[in-house]
Amino acid sequence: MQKAYIECTAGASGDMFLGAWLDLGIDEQAWREMLAGLALHGVDIAVRKVYKQGIGARKVDVVVANQQPHYDGDESHNHEHNHEHNHEHRGLREIEEILDASTLPEPVVAKSKQAFRALAEAEARIHGRSVQEIHFHEVGALDAIVDIVGAIAGWYLAGMPTCIASAIEVGGGTVTCAHGILPVPAPATALLLEGFETYSSGVLGETVTPTGAALLRTLATSGPRPRMKVTAIGYGAGYKDFAVANVLRIQLGQEAPDLTDAQSAYVLECNIDDMNPEWLGHATARLLESGALDAWVTPVYMKKGRPGFVLHVLCQAEERFALIDLIHRETTSIGVRMYPVSRSVLDRENVLVATPFGEIDVKIARDHDGNIANVAPEFESCKRAAKAHDVPIKQVYHAAMAAHGSTR
Repeated sequence: MQKAYIECTAGASGDMFLGAWLDLGIDEQAWREMLAGLALHGVDIAVRKVYKQGIGARKVDVVVANQQPHYDGDESHNHEHNHEHNHEHRGLREIEEILDASTLPEPVVAKSKQAFRALAEAEARIHGRSVQEIHFHEVGALDAIVDIVGAIAGWYLAGMPTCIASAIEVGGGTVTCAHGILPVPAPATALLLEGFETYSSGVLGETVTPTGAALLRTLATSGPRPRMKVTAIGYGAGYKDFAVANVLRIQLGQEAPDLTDAQSAYVLECNIDDMNPEWLGHATARLLESGALDAWVTPVYMKKGRPGFVLHVLCQAEERFALIDLIHRETTSIGVRMYPVSRSVLDRENVLVATPFGEIDVKIARDHDGNIANVAPEFESCKRAAKAHDVPIKQVYHAAMAAHGSTR
């Protein structure tokens, strides 16, 4: 399984992600051609080599015609927006329309939408408004759209690795933005980093931008460096110079399947008999979005013969407390059981297969000898294709299986 370890010792921003993927060795021409599929006019991308504390890194600037350069926060770190330049303010629906009209690969479109929706939900929660009422400021500008889509395109061209983020330096002090002077990390950034391990030197200003936080939320989970054979390393530079090298480092490598050692995990459980059952579907979806490995519900009879449910969550040890907090927010539970478990997991990979309905994402599981043990088209990928072509989802599913050369 391919892994990417994202080291955030100087925070994270959109331009740092762009630089790191390019420095890692992805095909820059293929990356530029992919971004051209957005059909954004008047956008230029400049890539150059810079040195931060003696470390060579790629610096990427996205420049829009008749607009001052946007450094994912007006100089990438310590992002003080005075807004004298004219950024366009777009809503989530407008950005999704741009993505839907693009020629980007389906996984890039899906992940980009996920990142923008995460941003919109964070902003909506902060400002007490609906998601569709939110109009992005900095991240609604064309250059910031390129930051997010370009970072996800880099992940795609790197082979769509499973990403793990280190502890994240969030900086300190205050930041000036469209809403005034705010504490660091900015409120939306802090929400997006819920569940991630963070720390603060207290002196670097704003080191994680909302764009960088949304990319971490979309692409990565928090955790220690995985055991892997490193095949490539990339450094993406921020704009400013700090005492610490202002770079985001991504290490890419292969993790060999090891079924002799069981993986450790935690199970979280709670009994619920006083909640609207309709809320359970939302709660399980939120848990999965927030890093749970699995979430499911079992119907039970509780004391006094009351029908109820047991909510179960499987998660990594480092995620358990954040997920317990989420359970308390999203359900009526007032107590959660937790216990460690061991599990054996087959090596898995995702591939794209060409069908009459477009490219479909297919998950392949292999046994310890490397033989295919299971093949399954991803449901959401089939669902989108079925809707786009107005055909039954089973037709897309069978087409994907045939394209892979498998039967079930």
